[in-house]
Amino acid sequence: MKYGCCVNLLPKLGQKTGVEYVQRLKDLGYDYVELPLNEVSKLSELEFKALLRQLSETGLPCLCCNDFMPSSFQIVGDELTPVEELSAYLHLAMGRLRYIGASYAVFGSPWSRSSPDGFSQEKAFDQIAEFLRMAGTIAAQNGIVIAVEHINHEETNMLNHFSDAVAMVRAVDHPNVKVLCDYYHLRFERDVPTVLLEGAGILVHTHIAQLENRRYLTDLSQEPMLAEYTAVLHQIGYQGGISIEGYVDSPDSWERDAELTLSNLKQVFG
Repeated sequence: MKYGCCVNLLPKLGQKTGVEYVQRLKDLGYDYVELPLNEVSKLSELEFKALLRQLSETGLPCLCCNDFMPSSFQIVGDELTPVEELSAYLHLAMGRLRYIGASYAVFGSPWSRSSPDGFSQEKAFDQIAEFLRMAGTIAAQNGIVIAVEHINHEETNMLNHFSDAVAMVRAVDHPNVKVLCDYYHLRFERDVPTVLLEGAGILVHTHIAQLENRRYLTDLSQEPMLAEYTAVLHQIGYQGGISIEGYVDSPDSWERDAELTLSNLKQVFG
């Protein structure tokens, strides 16, 4: 297993990409960082080159990026973002992932994929699938795999369960579109770890956080289900990344929580 940290939910210390956390993550012993793709894509060319230098100097790889695209983009409903605009963004974003050296891009984007009131859920599903086929093709050109994330019903009304994300990946049927399991969303939706069996062979990435307030994994006693979750991951032969994606109280408490979380992740999954 490789252990990483998503910086998108951490307090911003100056740069919206969260790159300022990278050196500290390396010092704490994390294997990789997970940056927000939307923010990385907003950088000017000069700013992006500076980001690449920072990553190179630190020596901590960026295995994956989340925060897939701007929330202003709409891929479901009657009023859609033009295909040309989506394509231009995807070419830029996937190209930057390639330069960074990442392998995966997490497709969450709950606001962009939510089905409007009264809109057909079946049509919404087909629209998401169509978008992912285009995204998968552009990702393939850059050696990137897209990991479809299930997200709880309070954030979106589409693909709330891990089984929903698996069904989407099966429907898209593209070699560069796979699935992610988010432990926090799985717990939020009251799913059980055995649903991971449905993702055997297509599960490429995982996110972890405590259910209560989506916090860092600092108290294993609050998550007794993790043992079963781990067992199922081992059962299906999962050997990918495990990223903590959660909130902390302040920048001052982050380093302590991140260190304890890494220790707990290794204890549970190692």
